[in-house]
Amino acid sequence: VGSLQEVPSNPHGCTEGSCYPATGNLLIGRAANLTATSTCGLRGPVQYCIVSHLQEPDKCFECDSRHPYDSYRHRNSHRIDNVIYLMDSDGDHTWWQSINGKEDVSVRLNLEAEFHFTHLIMKFKTFRPAAMIIERSADFGRTWRPYRYFASNCTRTFPRIPAKSLHQINDVICEERYSDIEPSTNGEVIFKVLDPAIPVEDPYSLDIQELLRITNLRINFTKLNTLGDDLLDRRSDVLQKYYYAIYELVVRGSCFCYGHASECAPVPGVNTRESGMIHGRCVCKHNTEGLNCERCKPFHNDSPWRPAEVEEPHTCTGKCNCNGHSDRCHFDMAVYLATGNTSGGVCDDCQHNTMGRKCEMCKPFYYQDPNRDIRDPRACVACDCDPVGSFEGGICDSHTNLDTGMISGQCRCKANVKGQRCDSCKNGHYGLSQSDPLGCQPCNCDPRGIIMMDAPCDQISGDCSCKRHVIGRYCSQCEPEYWGLSNDLGGCRPCDCDFGGAYNNRCMMDSGQCGCRKHLIGRQCSEVQPGYFCAPLDFYTYEAENANGPDVTTVHREHASSHIVTWTGPGFARVKDGAGLVFTIDNIPYAMEYDIMIRYEPEVITSVQLPSSLRCGNLLPTEQLYTVTLLHRNRYIQMSRPFCFEPSNRYVVSIRFQRHGVAHRHLTAFILIDSLVLIPKYTELPGFQGNAPAAEQHRDDMIRYMCLDSFLITPMPALAEMCSKLICSISSILHDGALPCQCDPQGSMSGECDKVGGQCRCKANVIGRRCDQCAPGTYGFGANGCTACNCHSDGSLSHQCDPLSGQCPCRQGAMGRRCSDCQPGQWGFPSCVPCQCNGHADLCHPQTGQCADCRDSTAGHHCERCVDGFYGNPVLGSGDHCHPCPCPGNPGSNHFNGLSCQANATSDQIVCTCRRGYAGSRCDRCAPGHYGNPEQPGGRCLPCECNNNIDTQEPGSCDSRTGECLRCLYHTDGPSCSHCERGYFGNALVQDCRLCTCVPSGTLESVCHEGRCHCDRQSGDCPCRDNVNGHSCDQCSENHWNFGQDGGCEPCSCDRQHALGPHCNLFTGQCQCRPGFGGKRCTECEPLHWGDPRLECRECSCDPLGSETAQCDRKTGQCECRDGVTGRRCNECARGFIGDFPRCVPCHPCFQLWDDHVCMIKRDLDHFRYTVEKILESGISPGLGDTRIKELEKNLNKVLDLIAEPFSCFSTEILLTNGRLSDIGQELNSTAVKDEELKRILNELEKELRDVNATVAHKQELLDKYLTSGIAVFLSKYNRESLQAEERCNASVSGPGSPVEQSNRTRAVTEELMNVKKDELLRALAAQNNSLNELHNSSSNGSCPESRCGGAGCRDDQGNHACGGEGCNGTAGVALGALDKAGNTFISVISCVQLQDLASLTQNVKNQTVNVLTKAQRKKEYFESNNKKLKDLIKNIKDFLNEEGADAESIEKVALQVLAISLPLNRTNLGQMIKQINNSLTNLTNVGGIVNQTSQIIRDAKELLENAKDAK
Repeated sequence: VGSLQEVPSNPHGCTEGSCYPATGNLLIGRAANLTATSTCGLRGPVQYCIVSHLQEPDKCFECDSRHPYDSYRHRNSHRIDNVIYLMDSDGDHTWWQSINGKEDVSVRLNLEAEFHFTHLIMKFKTFRPAAMIIERSADFGRTWRPYRYFASNCTRTFPRIPAKSLHQINDVICEERYSDIEPSTNGEVIFKVLDPAIPVEDPYSLDIQELLRITNLRINFTKLNTLGDDLLDRRSDVLQKYYYAIYELVVRGSCFCYGHASECAPVPGVNTRESGMIHGRCVCKHNTEGLNCERCKPFHNDSPWRPAEVEEPHTCTGKCNCNGHSDRCHFDMAVYLATGNTSGGVCDDCQHNTMGRKCEMCKPFYYQDPNRDIRDPRACVACDCDPVGSFEGGICDSHTNLDTGMISGQCRCKANVKGQRCDSCKNGHYGLSQSDPLGCQPCNCDPRGIIMMDAPCDQISGDCSCKRHVIGRYCSQCEPEYWGLSNDLGGCRPCDCDFGGAYNNRCMMDSGQCGCRKHLIGRQCSEVQPGYFCAPLDFYTYEAENANGPDVTTVHREHASSHIVTWTGPGFARVKDGAGLVFTIDNIPYAMEYDIMIRYEPEVITSVQLPSSLRCGNLLPTEQLYTVTLLHRNRYIQMSRPFCFEPSNRYVVSIRFQRHGVAHRHLTAFILIDSLVLIPKYTELPGFQGNAPAAEQHRDDMIRYMCLDSFLITPMPALAEMCSKLICSISSILHDGALPCQCDPQGSMSGECDKVGGQCRCKANVIGRRCDQCAPGTYGFGANGCTACNCHSDGSLSHQCDPLSGQCPCRQGAMGRRCSDCQPGQWGFPSCVPCQCNGHADLCHPQTGQCADCRDSTAGHHCERCVDGFYGNPVLGSGDHCHPCPCPGNPGSNHFNGLSCQANATSDQIVCTCRRGYAGSRCDRCAPGHYGNPEQPGGRCLPCECNNNIDTQEPGSCDSRTGECLRCLYHTDGPSCSHCERGYFGNALVQDCRLCTCVPSGTLESVCHEGRCHCDRQSGDCPCRDNVNGHSCDQCSENHWNFGQDGGCEPCSCDRQHALGPHCNLFTGQCQCRPGFGGKRCTECEPLHWGDPRLECRECSCDPLGSETAQCDRKTGQCECRDGVTGRRCNECARGFIGDFPRCVPCHPCFQLWDDHVCMIKRDLDHFRYTVEKILESGISPGLGDTRIKELEKNLNKVLDLIAEPFSCFSTEILLTNGRLSDIGQELNSTAVKDEELKRILNELEKELRDVNATVAHKQELLDKYLTSGIAVFLSKYNRESLQAEERCNASVSGPGSPVEQSNRTRAVTEELMNVKKDELLRALAAQNNSLNELHNSSSNGSCPESRCGGAGCRDDQGNHACGGEGCNGTAGVALGALDKAGNTFISVISCVQLQDLASLTQNVKNQTVNVLTKAQRKKEYFESNNKKLKDLIKNIKDFLNEEGADAESIEKVALQVLAISLPLNRTNLGQMIKQINNSLTNLTNVGGIVNQTSQIIRDAKELLENAKDAK
């Protein structure tokens, strides 16, 4: 039994390519894998009901699914496995049923392997679901994707899912056809994965295989179909009838084998063996294996595995080539592609020390023996390389390849290793090591510091051989006091640090930078940082002016550019004979000996006494006393020996001055002492001491360059460069660096000072090293320097002034800072006189005598006149004063609008000179261009805000009260002239308003008047009609045509599929059609074809002899036939014609009569037949009663009688004749109507001519106004109107639409109609006479004595025919009566010849039209003359502007007006229009008379020209 269960399902078979396993219901045998989330009665019996007809007694039942279904014991069990089969063994239906009222229910099938799923069928016991989703999983339930959505209303239930038909086979859509509430039972849902309506090009493509492949299938029911009662009542008894119930579920599919198996066996672990079960393990062919044949068999991987196709099985062919070193391989797609799709097998687990895709190479650390084939098991030999010096622990080249430089067995040395076995270091390297990736370390000797380049270091220790001044393991460092390692012979250079600027002679090895003292810079510390300086040797100078002592005065000496300043400070201390000075010294920087020097003028004996110094030693009193002689020829004296000073001590130096060689004091003897100077004894400093060569050189340089001597006298001479360097070194030692400049920011030009001495650059009249004090004779130290005192020599006691205020010491009677002013009330120093101010001021200018602060409203040099706003005579003695001007209020009030006023001596009136914007004798009204209420207190006049668009000098240019602009210029408008007037656009604020350029035929009619249209006042854009665009509305929008229509342009409406594009011809609207299509919009067939272009177009093939045109009706194909021709192709004779086409001749005239009656009868009979059919169908006559039927029967009998009447054709001919006569009468009436229409047109033409005359008169009036007023703005407007009027006049006398042309056409039609109708009537009468004669001749020749009226064939006594007569009503009588009527009608027709009156009337129309043309000629010449005059006027104005002597204001006004003129047409266009008018006039008659009539207009034009010249 077990072996039978292993037998696969019946094979479906294989083709030349793919194999097809058997297909069946995947549910069979998988009841355990089928689950549902809701089943009724699992926990106990529950009641449910059905929706049935009222006559069925049983409506509610019980569901108990606690036990599986059994047809005998558990028939009420409705588990999910019931859906696998439709019926049980007894033939009864079984089903699965969900819990009552539950909407979200899922049914899921879990498969043990991958299967092909083709379609699904569900048969429902109840309503089908209102919404459900079918989903699949191909990864055993980890992820799910939807197949299809179903809903009764897809848009509402699944709004994001498209509810449309399939376009692609894998589209996810929502369907509505399986979700209706009908039927209530046995409804089916069918889903096919591959919809037959969608063609599948490749059923084995990855997309299709992925679409069919499933491991799980899930059906989600999301909404129940109900009758709606559950919406109002959710009780359980209502919900008992709403649930899901399925009779049968079929999931069709097969095992998934990619076309490599035709049979399937059970999957291992699945023991179910049910009949019809589809198993999941493929029995693979084509050298494949796996549960789904998803891979090739071992060692068959040289080509890629692929799914089988219909004609190609894609067998896994070709065993892998492993050169005998392996029996396993795998497929690699990258290798397959790299080999050009020829081989993709890669060998696994290569033996015999081989490797590679085909085991064709030796493993690392092995190489191929050149004497053995690669298939030899001993082909690979071990490498012999030093593992310390070679790569990867001793690897060698595995084979020989000369292109890549490989030699079989050759060792690959590390970068710094050499030798056949890689066992020694290269030159310049040392320390062979296995851990070093490079093998050996580089010596790293600095090439600049070593002696030998070929062997820079020891190969064992790595020590380098260094140059003389180079040290370090790598010879990369300089010796102390050396720097700059280089290729020089010595290797490094000496530091050479400045002995004073640097702390020592050591420097940085790389840059040579020395260690500088404070504020010293440079590599050698020999330069001073900006803002700092080196102290000179006489830096410690103590001014005698600042010393203390009795009988000592300060003498300031002014600095003059013509004299050399030989002193320091402001001046000298003036010391009397026997007196002395005491100097206090407390700023010693360095403990050392200093030479004491005194700078002075004339001779005296001096004793200098100094205190003792603790550090420098306890000196005896005699050692602290200096006695020297100050000689007249010298200006300084140096003490005989130096003195030792220390920092942080306070020294007092007392000096007594006495005349040499006398014992008593002289009261008038004195000496001028400049300063006391301490000069350091520099030989005690480092750099100068000792016997070192550098020290000796420094001392020699100080003497050679006389560096010390430069500081003994004042001013100091220019220092030599060597002195500057040595002085800076000395200063750096004394002060431990450079000193700050500390230039006074107010007295100096910048913050920098001299490098030696520290002298700042002082501003004018500023002295001192720091520029911090004023020079003698100046004052007011500040940002601009100091100001010279300039004390007046006559009024001042001294040239010196107060240093702060600058006040000079004045003599008696002098005043002012400089002592150069008179006393108050006087002027003219030094000859002071009283001020002359007419009693209106007390003070005056001290130099000019101009009075200051005039009182009593006076002004002037002597207060001799009234200030503005007052009038009178304030001169002393005149008896008058200054009075306020009444303009209209007093000055100082809020009602004073004047500048000044004056009294008129004759009228004794006050006349005000008004402020700008005011006018009137009292300035009580606003000037032109201003507005306000100046007559009221507090009122004022403001400029009218008209944006410079009015003439402010013109009265009334704006409202004087409101300020509203009234006379806007430059085509502006508005209360503020802030926008362009209608018909103009632009920026009114810059006087740039231009005429709108709208094209009237494209602009909305509502904004156009008399040929002028309004546009947007800002942009100039015109309001276009529909589908019209362009700045000027001058073109149709894209894809539109027919410009100039009232409704705008029409859309092209070209067919999107049949036209080359959406555009069309702008004038005809014709679209550009694709080949095979035609019609205006390409919606029809091409020319000479007909039919529906979407289906088929057929050729018209109209017969050229019988058709009017070659084009037939585009829909029906019917050709337009000539008279007497019929047929679709117009190739047959028409009804009523006889003969062989194309020779078709009309039938006898009686045929038409009979044919008309027969057609009418046939139509009536068809109607009767239709009515009878309706009666027979429904039994009811539609809209017909018995009366109507009887009436119809009566009429039918009459028709039958009429048909049977033997001589009815005669009466018919007579009736036909009467009908024709009636038609002639109607045509005559129509002619009369046309006559009335012509009269109406002529009346309208006369009205238009009267309007033209009125327009001409109006234009004459406007032209006169223009020529007299000079307003050039109207020029372009009236010129345009004149051209438009001219066009209307031309249109009224020429062209296809003119009244004259219409009248001519009407006359021609009338005459033609008269001739045609006359001939037709004559032919008709002749035909009637012939018919009557034939009738008479065809009658028998007998006598009728008993008949008074005679009859057919009757003759009278003379043998003449006797038929009819007076009182006879027979056929002949009636015919004769008709003949008489015809004769009378003929007479009436003949009388219509009187229509010549109409021709006469037409001649009158022509004459009136000639008059119109005459007036048009006059108007043309009139406007031509006016245009010439206007152009002459413009030329004259321009000549005036070019003349010399014209004032600027007039030129500006005239230029603005003239340049604003812009004619709408140029001279060339006007000339062409005139030429066209002249061409029209050549066709006219009576030109001489026209010229005579216009002579008066020419005389008027000449008068206008004279007026224009006068206006100029």
